[in-house]
Amino acid sequence: MTLGETLAAKRGERGLTIQQAATATRIRAHYLSALESNELERLAAPVYAKGHLRTYARFLGLDPEPLVAMLKLAPRDPRRLLSIANVAARPRMAITAPALAAAGLVLLAGGFSGYAWRQVQADQRPATPSPTAQVAAAPPGAPVPTPSPQARPVVVGVRVTEEVWINAFVDGRPAYADAGRTLPAGSLVYFSGVDVKITSGKAASTFITIDGRSIGALGTGVATRDFSSQT
Repeated sequence: MTLGETLAAKRGERGLTIQQAATATRIRAHYLSALESNELERLAAPVYAKGHLRTYARFLGLDPEPLVAMLKLAPRDPRRLLSIANVAARPRMAITAPALAAAGLVLLAGGFSGYAWRQVQADQRPATPSPTAQVAAAPPGAPVPTPSPQARPVVVGVRVTEEVWINAFVDGRPAYADAGRTLPAGSLVYFSGVDVKITSGKAASTFITIDGRSIGALGTGVATRDFSSQT
């Protein structure tokens, strides 16, 4: 298997989407997709690519070093190499003192024209009251509205110590359809969303983490709990 096939297969075993893995690892989904599709030319500088690969591999439960070795041996895109060769083969333009002076005059004229245009636009733009003036104009004693905090997604980990039936809803959508799913003992799955609802048939054997922080067993018997950034 290639580097990308190994990563994609392991992610699939854990039932995770690219976006869920990106949220959990704090690596852009664009980079994770590039690793899984073997499109290494889409990655950042080599030192960052190796760091992303090590973090992603550990998150999936894989040994990162053999995968880093595969990254080093991965062939480069021949079209990219051809493009580099064409750039190197182009003749360099000789820059003389008169050419530099002419370029400076052009830049100076362009900068002055831009400044003049911005001044004209500023003179024609209608004045708008500042936020301070708006607040000062409010009636005395009137309450000042405060912005509500924006909800952020959380990553909920579910680990079962014996065979357990669970069901999960992420932002109102079922993760395992309406019938849920039976997880074998030792399973660990993750769900990422603003609101995550977990139902377990054996809550005492179902242990929960939120963004890597353990909160213990789900409860006793059959239990359902909602999790969000406010939990």
